[in-house]
Amino acid sequence: MTSSDILSLVTPSDVLAVLRGWLRTERQRLRWTQAELARRSGVPAATISRLELTGLGSTDTVLKILFALNRLDAVSDFLKECQRLADLPTTLQEEPPKKTILRVRVRKEAT
Repeated sequence: MTSSDILSLVTPSDVLAVLRGWLRTERQRLRWTQAELARRSGVPAATISRLELTGLGSTDTVLKILFALNRLDAVSDFLKECQRLADLPTTLQEEPPKKTILRVRVRKEAT
């Protein structure tokens, strides 16, 4: 899969294909065996093997592996950006909620 293919991910199976390839490549770049990654992540080697073959794994498993590979920050950045976008107005014409300002007037007593 080339870098232009990565930019055109449109289905979950596309994402899984990239994930499994990236995971194997990253592990090999560090010169770790599946057993070494299993030891460092706390995820069984069989699960890592399955993840590299299919791209399928629980969120917990993937996050543990990303943590062991020192790549969890990318997920954190992604989630922060998602939250930032969720907090924006849906359109530019939409006004932000107005703050209610309460004013208290004190009457002066007549002397």
